[in-house]
Amino acid sequence: MSENQTLLQQLGQLLRQKKSKKFYAEKLGITEDEVSELLLELKDKDVEPIPLFENTRKVNVEKGTVESTLLLDFEPKDDIELAKLHKINLDKYVITNYWSKLLPSGKFSSSVFSKLKQPKDYTPEDFAKFLQNYKTTFVTQPVMVDEDKETVDIELSLSDFHLAKRIVNGDNSIENRKATYMSVLVDLLAKVLRNYNVRTVVFPISNDFFHTDNYQNQTTAGTPQDVIVEYGEEYEHGFDLLVKAIELLYKHCENVEVLLVQGNHDKTKSFYLAHALQVYFNNVTGISFDRRESELKATILGNTFIGYHHGNCKLDDLPLLFATHPQYGSAFGSATYREIHTGDKHHYMAKEVKGVRIQQMPSLSGTDRWHRDNNFVHSIRAALVLIYDTEHGKIGEFESRI
Repeated sequence: MSENQTLLQQLGQLLRQKKSKKFYAEKLGITEDEVSELLLELKDKDVEPIPLFENTRKVNVEKGTVESTLLLDFEPKDDIELAKLHKINLDKYVITNYWSKLLPSGKFSSSVFSKLKQPKDYTPEDFAKFLQNYKTTFVTQPVMVDEDKETVDIELSLSDFHLAKRIVNGDNSIENRKATYMSVLVDLLAKVLRNYNVRTVVFPISNDFFHTDNYQNQTTAGTPQDVIVEYGEEYEHGFDLLVKAIELLYKHCENVEVLLVQGNHDKTKSFYLAHALQVYFNNVTGISFDRRESELKATILGNTFIGYHHGNCKLDDLPLLFATHPQYGSAFGSATYREIHTGDKHHYMAKEVKGVRIQQMPSLSGTDRWHRDNNFVHSIRAALVLIYDTEHGKIGEFESRI
């Protein structure tokens, strides 16, 4: 290739920058007059610019975008191939635009524009990936019954755990966080088993078990959060943790009722968590799930009706809400005792409204930056197990504090 032809191609490339003749002259090491002559030649020739790059990649962290251009020997056939070639992680990003251009040389200029996924971009298939390598190893075992002990039903409440929350002046190890959860669960269960046989364990999950709901580390409503692990990692740790928790509970009772009580931090992610858990325990007799996408859940233990709501509402309205509910109203009315259990506020509270006990569960979660800055501090970090007799309703309560 002649020197003049090379200069023409290099100038053609530089023209994309839309600079002055002086700029082009300095870049090419020639005079401005020579640049003018080359520009006249370019008008009469179809000259392909010499690629000054084979791969350009622009990442805008603030906007959550990735732009990438490659010089290829072929035209990519679909978005999967594009993602692989341009190194776009489709678990986190969605390709919004892509285009290919056939160059005179026979090569293709391939460009993509991608952005971080938003909640609307997620599908059930995204969450199904978490289960691909998960194999059920659970083996059922007979429950040992002590004939000298009374048999009861229990509710085990570890509300508002916020698994991946970054706390101030505290331990931010995800493994230690999981160990704390299991330690408290074991402590509460042991306190019950020292005194009773257990027939049914009601195990509400979610209630902000997760701290975030999307890849942007935001709540369901889009509020940014400080975290110790990213979105997907929190999900996998949480799934593993609750598998172990449910397995342990089932070893010591006849039935486990898992109720999804969706919180304001993790409404979407907790729904898929409950679905994954149900798939995992699908063939186990005695483990049931109520994972419907609903703000309200309820169960009956003996002659006690227990309604569940996350509690991010006016609590005094909840008794009437359950009493008039098309699904739960009849059971609410025919029960001898009526209770409603909530979370959300991270501190213990109990009151009675027209004969309905409303109990707000404490949280094991520590203080994050937002709560500290707004003086929501010093709550006792705890979890509860509530004990129910078939005839007399609630007869006891144990607490475990950290």
